[in-house]
Amino acid sequence: MGVNAMSKKEIRKVTQMGNSLGVGLPKAITDAFNIKRGDELEFEVKDGQIMITKKVKWEDQVDAEMLEMLTETFEEHHEVLKRLKDR
Repeated sequence: MGVNAMSKKEIRKVTQMGNSLGVGLPKAITDAFNIKRGDELEFEVKDGQIMITKKVKWEDQVDAEMLEMLTETFEEHHEVLKRLKDR
């Protein structure tokens, strides 16, 4: 299901969660936005509405091949990079 396929409104009840209040997210929304346990959501009040945005992890934005290349470079030049940092 794509993000735009979510058109049906769903109502959820606010519940007590320790000292906080919480609302469960409908499965259709977690599926559409690929929200998993441990993900961070950002809340913003705008024009009298609550906007919820899934925080994008930097790891999800970096090409795996590039990340591997950077890791190898950092390992290979660890001493030089450490000396530059300590200057």
